[in-house]
Amino acid sequence: MKDDNWELINGPVAHEIEVLNYSNQVNNIECLVKFLVETGGLSETGCQLSPTSKALKELHRTGTLFLLEHPGEYRTKEVHIGNGEVVVHEPPTCEEVEPLIDDFFHDLHINWPNYEPIDACAYALWRINWIHPFVNGNGRTARAFSYACLCLKFGFILPGTNTVTDLIMANRERFYAALKSVDESYDKGKLDLNDLTDFLTDLLIQQLESIPDT
Repeated sequence: MKDDNWELINGPVAHEIEVLNYSNQVNNIECLVKFLVETGGLSETGCQLSPTSKALKELHRTGTLFLLEHPGEYRTKEVHIGNGEVVVHEPPTCEEVEPLIDDFFHDLHINWPNYEPIDACAYALWRINWIHPFVNGNGRTARAFSYACLCLKFGFILPGTNTVTDLIMANRERFYAALKSVDESYDKGKLDLNDLTDFLTDLLIQQLESIPDT
């Protein structure tokens, strides 16, 4: 969770703010799920409403408050994802962000009724990371939004002391490898989410196994 590339503040206090923001983000996920379930209703495939771009922006705002100059707003400059001097992903230009995000939400909405929970979670997690719509905080926002999708497709906030969101960051190497696998399939013109869905399925099992005995 720790990041040292914030715009407003860095160091130990920034890390404390990150933790506090994460707690607020968790609460916002629960609020989002309760709201959409109540207003959209449930069917045999979960909540009938899919989350919107407003939810994405709000989860980013909550997760980066007091860390970025414009939390909750799409980036207006170019970014790259690197490991040291090695660029591992070159996201779309800032001019492409909003059209790509619009396409993402269109696809999510159209396919929502037919998605299995893990499929909705995986698609959102990969696509938001790939577009990288914000100047920073994309990973935590993608994890939060995709977990909201997972819970919505089940129709309730999933129980467990270790959530899929937490477990992703405890298994970074496999997560990054799964994202890379999806990227490569996308570059070849045939999107394949299998490595990512397998990974998330394993994490979901771990979350459910962490439910305290009563």
